[in-house]
Amino acid sequence: MEVGKYYYGNQSKLSHLTDNDWKVALAKCEEHIKWKLKQKTLSGAHAAANLGADPIEHYLGIAYEKVLTGEWEWKDEFTLSQQLIRIADSYISKEVVKATSPKGQALKIEYTDIEEEFYDLAEPPNDENENQQMDNRLKQIEDAATGDENLEFMIEGLKEGKKRSDIAELLGINVRQLDKLREKLMRRVQKTQSSTN
Repeated sequence: MEVGKYYYGNQSKLSHLTDNDWKVALAKCEEHIKWKLKQKTLSGAHAAANLGADPIEHYLGIAYEKVLTGEWEWKDEFTLSQQLIRIADSYISKEVVKATSPKGQALKIEYTDIEEEFYDLAEPPNDENENQQMDNRLKQIEDAATGDENLEFMIEGLKEGKKRSDIAELLGINVRQLDKLREKLMRRVQKTQSSTN
């Protein structure tokens, strides 16, 4: 873990916190992010497809990480929850600027939510062609995961309809680590797609 210039200052404050203090602060920050992003996560800058992760968890994770690593200073005049909220708000604003800038538009990347695709498989396809496409896509994803036990386990969990948090718990990792695992799978899928094109 890389530490920022405020690491030691932040750690001295963090060392006085209880688990309950953290739970309360993170819950307040999460509520604030939900309120701030209300009706804004379906498309645009804050969509999971744009961020590559659940928007609420994405911004909450950033706020948590920035305080913990000392990349952001926890200022004396703010409580932990207020500081987390300030960081989350800053990154929410930055994402909007980035997405709406000409450079952001030019570099726009469309992410495929693999988890969503698995859940979409529960809906019967409209025709035989669509059914074949779904089968091919599923095979691509499964092939990309071959040889990596964690990826294979994640896919099985998704096919069974398990929640992300449940899969993460079964793998003995946190949700952010599961998202990284999912990104790894997406990279593998994209690599196989580009090699076959």
